[in-house]
Amino acid sequence: MKDLIIIGGGIIGGSSLYYLLEKGYKGKILVLEKNDALAQESTSLCAGGIRNIWSTTVNMEMTSYSIEHFKDFKNIFGVSIGFEQNGYLFTYYEDEWEDIVNFKPRWDEVGVNVELIPPEEIEALIPGIRAGVNHLDPDILEMVPISPIVGGLYGKDCAILNSTSAAEAYFKYSRDKYPDQIEISLNTEVHKIMIGGGEVKGVVTKKGESIEAGAVLLASGAWSKKIFDDSDIPENLSIPVEPIKRMLFVVSPPKSANYSHIPLTIIDNGIYFRPEAENLIVGRADENQIPGFDTEPDRSYYEELINLYMQARIEGAEYSRIQNMWGGLYAVNTQDNNALIGEHPDFKNLYLSTGFSGHGVMEAPAAGLSIAEIIEGGGVKTIPEVKKLRIERIREREFVKETIVI
Repeated sequence: MKDLIIIGGGIIGGSSLYYLLEKGYKGKILVLEKNDALAQESTSLCAGGIRNIWSTTVNMEMTSYSIEHFKDFKNIFGVSIGFEQNGYLFTYYEDEWEDIVNFKPRWDEVGVNVELIPPEEIEALIPGIRAGVNHLDPDILEMVPISPIVGGLYGKDCAILNSTSAAEAYFKYSRDKYPDQIEISLNTEVHKIMIGGGEVKGVVTKKGESIEAGAVLLASGAWSKKIFDDSDIPENLSIPVEPIKRMLFVVSPPKSANYSHIPLTIIDNGIYFRPEAENLIVGRADENQIPGFDTEPDRSYYEELINLYMQARIEGAEYSRIQNMWGGLYAVNTQDNNALIGEHPDFKNLYLSTGFSGHGVMEAPAAGLSIAEIIEGGGVKTIPEVKKLRIERIREREFVKETIVI
């Protein structure tokens, strides 16, 4: 019998494992991962950006903590994770800009290092970008309805990183330092959680094996609700987490400009791009994407939508051809786009760290620390705002609405 089972071998599971052990957890931990290697699902298929620019304080505080942690990652773990603080740049039209200017004091108050910059500075930061629209013919503007960019929100501390390397480092470090406490089982997919008398008893794998445990941490991202559903947990006690496909495209950069150190930039219609070696990673959330486990990328989504906006805004973007593409899954909390972190109110020793809605990598260190404090110490201490992400808020309708979701 294990003291704790962690379901999920991604960055949330890895961070949770690391912080639990560093906080002094003495029990035996079993990590169950359905793939033949760790961190191969959403962790490795994300855009790899980390920002502390949010509308909710809890997300600002969690990601600010994570940035500092990732900044010191190589010193702690001895592994380079490609952490580069090139920044994040959000661009805005006139009808949005006033709200950003008015919210700036709140970011300052929380300690988020942001700067409001004019269009000419945006054009200096991003080669080929044109803040205005006078270069476009009226028929183009009718087909690709964009407006002049009047300002930018530049987050100087924001960064990019290799999330797979970070996740793998958590597991390796923990296994090397605490070999007698950890077992990692690959190719082991959890079918359901065993519950009896209102408390966790263990899990049942897809192979039919029952594994007893004193506690379970569900850190399986987009697969979390399916495990709930297969566990015969009533819908009213379940979680509002849906798997939603998000596609990313690696494309050649516009013309011959150097994009290797530009900030991750968000332009018209929610399109974003960032450096990836000599290329760019480009993406955009498809608001029409239906929930499901399909991860097949759609070339036409880039060619017929994303690149049209890129061409309209950035000189030479018509030469940005697809080099690679893939789809991954967001674990979307359909109620408020924020994580569920804590013990389930109806099932003793069932802990959740899921539903991050696309910002799991960004919040992984803070989430791992917080769930470790809950499991080991009975409550969140380092980042008190994480208490707002308790599971009970969903049924109590005390939502933590996040509006800056890409």
